[in-house]
Amino acid sequence: MTTRRDLLRLAGTTALGIGVAACSTPEAAPPPEPLAGGDLLAVELADGLAVVDTATGRTVVPPRAGVMSPDWTILVQAQEAAGGTRVTARNVLDGTVMSTGILRDQLQPRAVSPDGRLVALTQPGDTGRTRTTVVVADSSGERRRLDLAGNLVPEAFSLDGRLLFVLDYLPPTAPDRYRVRVIDVAAGKVQPLSTRLKTAVPPGAEEEMRGEGRQAVYGQVQQTLFTLYTHQPDHVHTRDLLAGARAGKPGVHAFVHSLNLAQGWAFCIDLPAPFGEHPAAGHAIALSRSGSRLVVVDAPGGAAALIDPVNLTVDSVSRFAPLPESGAAAVLTPDAGRLLIGAGREVVMLPVQGGEPIARSTYDTPVRGLALSNDGTRLYVGQADGVVRQKLTDRPELTGDLAPTRTVVGGLRLVRRVVGPGR
Repeated sequence: MTTRRDLLRLAGTTALGIGVAACSTPEAAPPPEPLAGGDLLAVELADGLAVVDTATGRTVVPPRAGVMSPDWTILVQAQEAAGGTRVTARNVLDGTVMSTGILRDQLQPRAVSPDGRLVALTQPGDTGRTRTTVVVADSSGERRRLDLAGNLVPEAFSLDGRLLFVLDYLPPTAPDRYRVRVIDVAAGKVQPLSTRLKTAVPPGAEEEMRGEGRQAVYGQVQQTLFTLYTHQPDHVHTRDLLAGARAGKPGVHAFVHSLNLAQGWAFCIDLPAPFGEHPAAGHAIALSRSGSRLVVVDAPGGAAALIDPVNLTVDSVSRFAPLPESGAAAVLTPDAGRLLIGAGREVVMLPVQGGEPIARSTYDTPVRGLALSNDGTRLYVGQADGVVRQKLTDRPELTGDLAPTRTVVGGLRLVRRVVGPGR
């Protein structure tokens, strides 16, 4: 999910004249401290998202409520300020502030556009409201402030920034399900998504999702956001609503919702049993860095589904010895040939195509997320108040010629991923 494009243009975007509270000139940041050869790791702490240097434990970007750009190069954070919310965009590679300013009212960042130029914000909280204020801002400040009917939460921008995809919670005052809709930012109107055939979904045929959106990954090659959903006992997909029936199909327990950010269509990939039959926390999704392979893991069910992210089909399901139900995480090696799964206190390495485990490690405390270095030679395992680094080699081993090392990260809740180029 990392590209080599120029980093965020928030500091140099052309103002469109719609701003209410213009952002200030980017702060002059002190030169970053020398790094000691570690990877930069995005993590969740008690106070929000942060970036740490794994070699020194130094916090490169301090924790705060925020959201990452799809390619994980920009972190947009928010904090209360006099009369409103201070919104700050930081380069995660060195922590420098690229843009900062104050918007009126209390707002929470929800989504950043793929080019890093725009951020969508709403008032805090997701429940019990019949109208939603959606603010779209860039470096000039507020571009659009929309007062829309419904309980809406931004999920992603289209590639050109003209459309904003949102979760529409139903019923708005006491939601038990939701659907994905799209806002035309310039027109300020909410409308249905398109089908994969690029035709508008007619009224009554929009799928309504129940259960939990467990994890999401962004495929830059496919320009698609893949979100894993579990426990959907009465969910019916748009394609089945349009067909008028779901004959011969069992109840849907898990699927991958594919949202194309270039063309604005959605498509759901059904997952077979046992996916979705176990707790949501036991499931994970992983996409190879090349975008060639997408895998969904059901740790307690002992199953891994290999998905074609282009044709949006399940190619195969491999089985392995079941793992604990809690805290599942998964990553694919850069060659997409090996799959690492963390659950409970264990991490197991498996061939992607199925077969006996290659290696297994046990840790002192439950695994809190996994991340791989860009070159695939270092595995980072989240632990209570720290990150364990292990060496991966071309040999069939989880640990190579270097003993595991631990970096203290106080208050660690979850390891998300390595950000930026390898060093």
